[in-house]
This record gives sequence, structure tokens and C-alpha cells, in this order.
Amino acid sequence: MKRSFLFDTALLLAVAAGAVSCGDTWLKYDTSQKNKLYFTEGPLNLDQYISTDISFAIYDETVQEIQRKVPVKLLGTVSDRDRTFEVAAIHDTTTNYISGGVQRELVDAVEGEDYTLGELVIPAGEVEGEIVVTAKRSEKILTKTASLVLQIVETDLFEGVPRNVFRVLISDGTPTCPIWWRYDAENEWYMYLGNFTPDKYRKVLEFYHGIEDTNPSLYKTMVEQFGENIDNEHYTTTTGGQADLTMGFMVRSNNPQKLAWVRYVLCPTFDYYKENFPDAEVYTDKSVSVTTKGWRDPAYNY
Repeated sequence: MKRSFLFDTALLLAVAAGAVSCGDTWLKYDTSQKNKLYFTEGPLNLDQYISTDISFAIYDETVQEIQRKVPVKLLGTVSDRDRTFEVAAIHDTTTNYISGGVQRELVDAVEGEDYTLGELVIPAGEVEGEIVVTAKRSEKILTKTASLVLQIVETDLFEGVPRNVFRVLISDGTPTCPIWWRYDAENEWYMYLGNFTPDKYRKVLEFYHGIEDTNPSLYKTMVEQFGENIDNEHYTTTTGGQADLTMGFMVRSNNPQKLAWVRYVLCPTFDYYKENFPDAEVYTDKSVSVTTKGWRDPAYNY
């Protein structure tokens, strides 16, 4: 009993000491410190240079504007009123940019000509806001890539974080063959999608985006896994590991959305082209290879 009493007493003293220590830390916190805003993706990392692409190349000529939401997070106190913040477009020191194996000149995006920004607000009671970037289609981006590099500007209410920026690359032209469609550097062919063409690429994306209307929750999951335009570098497998978006990823056994790709994207694309362009390719339900080629009906994928 005595031993138990001594142990309990020591434990209480340790807890009390910890409480005093925490109290000291709280008392030392500088409440006058200015709130910070920062851009982030994934795990918390204040020191980030985040870059994303907006490509008009994968859309037809009717699409003249594309919106992208850029999240802005708060490191500080929540307010009971809306608070505005400011950003600046800074010079991109990169001179050339390679996408899909194609090198293009990078030029600074011009507000009003290449893009516009929505209102810059952290809503009342929230720790996150967003910037709606509206990219505009112009002749310039047919051959060059316009780069918009956003940085938080210090104001009376907020300040940014050093080396924390968000870059939006805006381009157009002929879409390049993605790595998940390319058999090798010279052979843009894939068993369940046939030969690569820009129009077929756009049709694949059309069916992919269409999942949002028929199954919104599935679409949200797939975008998180594979990207809005099938442009993520990795996806999470059925075992929780990471796998590359290389050729055949859609129908791999470790892809948790394998059946969704077959049902909503691969089969509709095959049926559309077989019906509307019957002489364009060899449509078959037999096995094919890089030498025999042909477009195998995805319904026969096992």
C-alpha cells in the first residue's frame, strides 16, 4: 500500500509539472503575431513550391475558359467575419518547360489576357479559403506556356510564408500522348484504347468527366486517385501502396477502380469508335500485341 501511495504521488507531481510546463508555453505564445496564409497540397508543409497545369489542348475549341480552385489555408486565429487577403503574381525564373516530351518557352501570364482571379476571402469561422483562377484561351499559348506564380502579399491582417508559392501553367496546342497510353517512345498504342489520337484522348476524358454526373462520389474518389485529367503521377493500390500511372494502369488487378474504368471509360470509348469509325482500326475481341496490334474490346478484360 505504501509503495502504491508513493507511486501515485510521484505520478501526480509529474502531471502537475507537465501542466506548469504547458502553461509556461501558453504564456510565452505571442498573441500579437500576425496570422499566416499558405498554399499546400497533401501533408502540411509550409515551404512548398506547388505547380499545376491547365491545358486547353485536351478540350475542343468551344472551351475558352477553364477554372481551377487554389486552396489557401490559415495558420492563426479564426474570425467571426470575412477577411480579405492579397496575392501577387511574381516572375517565373524558369525559361523552358517540358511536358509530354515537348519543350516550350515559358512566359509570365498577363492578368486579363491569360487569366483572372476571383475574390480573395477567408470566410468567417473558416480556416481555409480558395482562389478561383480562370485561365483564358489565346493564340499565344498555342506555342508558349503562360506561367502564373502566385504569392501571398503581407497586409494588416495576414502575411505569407517564405518560399511558398502556387504556380499555374496555362497551355494549348496538340495534346501529347500520355505515358499511360504509350507502349514505348515510338509506339503510341494500348490494347484497351487502340492507337492514340488527340480526338480519342479528348473522348476518353469526356467519358471520364461524365462519371461526375452518373456517380459523383465515385468520380470524386477517382479524381483524388488519378487526377482531374488522369494526370497524377501515382495512385493508391488495393494494398495501400503507390503505383505509377503507366501503360495498363486502368485494368491492373491492384487498381481499386479497375471495374469503374472498364465500365465508364474504356467500354464506352470502344463502342463509340466502333460505331462511328468502323474502318479506322481493327476492332476485335481477341488478344492483341504490339506486333499484331488491333483494339481489343475492353469487355473481354479479365
